[in-house]
Amino acid sequence: MDYHKLLFIGPVGAGKTSAIRALCDDHHNLETEAKASDATVLRKATTTVAMDYGCMTFSNNEVVQLYGTPGQARFKFMWDLLANNLAADCAGIIFLVDNTRNYPMRDLKYYSQEFAELIARKKVILGVTRSDLRSDPTLLEYEQTLQEMGIDASVRFVDARKASSMLPLVEELLAEKVVFDGWAGLIQNAVANEDELLFEEVPEKQADAHFAVQDYQGEEVVMKDSIIDDVMNLKGVRGAVLTDDMGEIITSSIESSEVNDFVGFVAGVVKVFEEVSGLGSVQNVIIKSSKEDNLSVFIGGDQALGVQSSNRVSVRTLKQQVDDLLQWS
Repeated sequence: MDYHKLLFIGPVGAGKTSAIRALCDDHHNLETEAKASDATVLRKATTTVAMDYGCMTFSNNEVVQLYGTPGQARFKFMWDLLANNLAADCAGIIFLVDNTRNYPMRDLKYYSQEFAELIARKKVILGVTRSDLRSDPTLLEYEQTLQEMGIDASVRFVDARKASSMLPLVEELLAEKVVFDGWAGLIQNAVANEDELLFEEVPEKQADAHFAVQDYQGEEVVMKDSIIDDVMNLKGVRGAVLTDDMGEIITSSIESSEVNDFVGFVAGVVKVFEEVSGLGSVQNVIIKSSKEDNLSVFIGGDQALGVQSSNRVSVRTLKQQVDDLLQWS
C-alpha cells in the first residue's frame, strides 16, 4: 500500500476542517472540534484544538492521508508535532487563508514564518477562501506577497466546503506522485453530489454591523474605538486603553492614569526603537508580573492598544484573542 500525505495549514476559520471533511472518503474523518470560547465564536461555533485527519482512497494500493493543523497559536505545539513528525514527509502543503479577515496578508506572513522550514522543502498551494464575500485582496496581490517572501506557490480562489473546488489542488500536489489518473471523474462526481453547504456561523452576529465583513484596507492596521469594549469582554481583562503612536490617549477604560501614561510611553518608545534599530516592526510588547496584573501593548499602524489583564491569564492566549478581534471586528 502506498501512502501519501498532505498537510493543511492556515488561520482559524480559513476552512481547513471543512476541506478535509469534503475530501475524505464518505466524509468519514477525525475532527477534534471544541466549542469556541474566545473571539473565534464571532465567526464559527467550534474550533480545532488538536488536528483534523481524513483519508482519500484512490485504489487498493494508493491512499492519501489528510492532516489539518489547528489555526490558533495557543495550540502551536500541534504545529510542531505535525510539521516535524506526523506529516513531516508530506507530499505537499495546502495553505488556506480567509479573504474576509481584516488583514489576511498578516496571516499569510505569520503562518509562512511558523512553517518556514517545511514550506522551504515542500510544494505549496495557497487557497484563498470566502472570496465570494470579498474579492480583495486579489490573487495578484497574494502572488506578489509570496514572491516578496521568496515562496514559490500557485494561488487560487477556492470554496473549502466543496470537494470539486479542493480536488484540483490535491491533483496539482499529487499528480506526479500517484498512479491514479481519474481526477476528472472524481471532480465530475463531486459536482454531481455536492449539497449547498454553508459555513457554520453564529446567527445572532450576522445582523450586527459591528462584526460585518469590512472593506479591505490593505495591511495598515486601524483600531476602532469599539475595540475597547470588545477587549473588555475577554476573560481576565481588567482594562484597556487606545493611544496614538505618540502616546496620546484616544479612549480608555483604565482608571489609573499611571497605567494609561505607561502604555503611551511604550507606544512612543517602540516607534523610536523601530526607527533606530533597523530590525523591522514591533507588533506586541508584553510585561509580565507574578504578583500584579500583566500589561500587553499591541502596536498597529499609528495606534497602540494596551490591555491590563490578570496574571493568571495566559499572555499567549490573550494575544491570540486580541489578534482575532483585530482580524474580525
